[in-house]
Amino acid sequence: MNKQIRSITYGGILSAVILLATYFIKFPIPGGYGYINFGDGAIFASAVIMGPFAGLCAALGSALADLLAGFPHYIVPTVLIKGVMGLLAGFALKRFSHLTWPGQLLLFTLCELIMVGGYFVAEVFLYGLAAASGTLIFNSLQGLAGIATGLAVVPLMRKVRV
Repeated sequence: MNKQIRSITYGGILSAVILLATYFIKFPIPGGYGYINFGDGAIFASAVIMGPFAGLCAALGSALADLLAGFPHYIVPTVLIKGVMGLLAGFALKRFSHLTWPGQLLLFTLCELIMVGGYFVAEVFLYGLAAASGTLIFNSLQGLAGIATGLAVVPLMRKVRV
């Protein structure tokens, strides 16, 4: 199969996996400020296969999840935040293919700090400082879920031959 066609196909499939992990496996946050999900773990898993192009998969899958979940006002921040997370994770996991568990923990923590900080800034604009401050704990819990999921699935994804 043509390498370009294969990459586009994998990108579409992984975008759908990210959408499914984000939208269908979720735990709502009290107050209606979103939900905790396993989408970030799927982003990290896609980074193993797609490298930096995981940023595109992450942006597309996560934005579609926001649209389906009834949070269209989050689409632009999500595209930027999740896109950067996927790009960074994909670049690091391709460049440092033998990244050990502590290195992965550091990488995923950095990605999740980008997520928490990015959504904090977006929520300051959307809801104001007080409300955005109230969501920090929930976004941090989302980050911990992403780190744990990433640490569980990335070693498995490295064994997949694509």
